[in-house]
Amino acid sequence: MTESIRCVVAVVGSLNLDLTVVVARAPEEGETVLGRHLRTYPGGKGANQAIGAARLAPTAIVGAVGSDHAADVLRGVQQRAGVDTSHLRTTPGPTGRAVILVSDDGQNRIVVVPEANSLLEAEDVTAALDALDPAVVLTQLELLPAVTWAAAQWARDHDRRFVLNPSPVIDLDEYVLAGADPLVLNEQEALHYAGLPAGTPFDAIVTRLLEQVRTVVITRGGEDVVVGTEDAIEHLRVPQVDVVDTTGAGDHFAGTLAALLGTGEDLFAAARRASADAARLVASRRSDR
Repeated sequence: MTESIRCVVAVVGSLNLDLTVVVARAPEEGETVLGRHLRTYPGGKGANQAIGAARLAPTAIVGAVGSDHAADVLRGVQQRAGVDTSHLRTTPGPTGRAVILVSDDGQNRIVVVPEANSLLEAEDVTAALDALDPAVVLTQLELLPAVTWAAAQWARDHDRRFVLNPSPVIDLDEYVLAGADPLVLNEQEALHYAGLPAGTPFDAIVTRLLEQVRTVVITRGGEDVVVGTEDAIEHLRVPQVDVVDTTGAGDHFAGTLAALLGTGEDLFAAARRASADAARLVASRRSDR
């Protein structure tokens, strides 16, 4: 009998069915604009990150979907990507949804309606992680705070790497932040959690964040990726590409990074490779415009 492959990355996160609208530009407050295309895609930060991680390492997703057709769609997408879905909880009612506006410059604005995602409980997460015993636990903040706490606590209790993508921005308990290795976030999120004003040099932001977490990775779109540890801070160059759509790029980066860390890559090398993969993603998607 063939021995089963150990789970390298367990993604504790959200799954949504995304309704994407392509527009020339995003509307201003009180303004109505015409959309060019309307499409439905699988999404959710957890689902996106799991697919990114599964390209490189055995990955499972721990989350919740509803009892509707959207749940079947999302479960199938994960399975076809090679993600273990045996720890997806099915709850009565609708699956999570998101509405995304994508403008001609490739930027996006997103509204998330959690639905089933808000029904995942801490006990579900602990039981799933006990069964999976992953090398890396990756999570975000689209689930209940108690779920995030449970993921952080399990990783600490079992001496596993805890990768935290603190998005969307909420106030976080010091215990959760302290376990982040790394904390993966964008410029705006970094300023919030560092408690510093816009315009603060990035080395100062990283230094402040390192007072709260173990390691830090800040993504800066097409600029660079800033990686900080107790020993060094480095600015890694990002490949320059023509952007088609940035939706999910940060999630893809986080998933790839977690998989590389789980398979033994150094943090700096993993961040460099993950940024190159994310750049290819935003440039190579087929455009519906």
